[in-house]
Amino acid sequence: MKNILILLFISQFAIVFAQENVKMYYEQKQDTIAYYVDNLEIYPVSITFESQPELENMKKPELFKTTQVLPAKSKRNKVTYFVVNDKKKRWGIKKMPGYLIYIGDITIKNYDNTYSYDLPYPKGKSFLMYQGYNGKFSHQNENSLDFVMPVGTEIVAAREGLVIDVLQSNNKSCPTVSCAPFGNYVSILHSDGTIAQYFHLQQNGAKVNIGDNVSKGQLIALSGNTGWSNGPHLHFVTYLPSATGEKNRITVKTLFRTGDGKKTEFLEEKKTYSKGY
Repeated sequence: MKNILILLFISQFAIVFAQENVKMYYEQKQDTIAYYVDNLEIYPVSITFESQPELENMKKPELFKTTQVLPAKSKRNKVTYFVVNDKKKRWGIKKMPGYLIYIGDITIKNYDNTYSYDLPYPKGKSFLMYQGYNGKFSHQNENSLDFVMPVGTEIVAAREGLVIDVLQSNNKSCPTVSCAPFGNYVSILHSDGTIAQYFHLQQNGAKVNIGDNVSKGQLIALSGNTGWSNGPHLHFVTYLPSATGEKNRITVKTLFRTGDGKKTEFLEEKKTYSKGY
């Protein structure tokens, strides 16, 4: 009896990046078909399948997990395998479910919510917190912070981590959401799986590259006024990757050291914060 393999993949990417860096493929050895994923990115990625595979005369020896996390720079991550029931009958895979790829580990629920971040600018500087958590202008249902500062202000890492994304080519801005795609930014992955974004940076203002490990307080960029903005400022946000949250993320509040560094607090809108450490 002729064997039939019908392999259908509906590829969809929740976060845009080079598709060749996350590759799914299968291998057949006798009566077994195994599916693998290579993740060549420098950060973990999560894959979510929309349903269960449709099989004909094949079984799943192990539970098919619809959500799986693939380590950074890893190959041959086995996501599933199938074994023929009766070799004398027609067998195959009728349909593999569509899937989505997300940057980071979307299974993380617990993170270090006691970590003390540094203010993201140099010692001796003071800036106004123009818009805080759940701000009315553009932070509805979002735990983000806006520091008013002149274009070209040095931005330093509030926390150590790995630079996973940099965009610095844009020079357009306007006070409406239509300009949101034109904001320059640096994204840094932290050890607990959270990601920080430093947004609205100056064109060609990044001082780090993708793949750099940065230390707390290290210069990473120059502030600007790009994207959805009504004036020069730094937009700072920390979030957990998510398959269900808006923009595929769940933003979180973060504690900051203020003043001489001995006090740790959540920053509040319309207050000015000095960095003396």
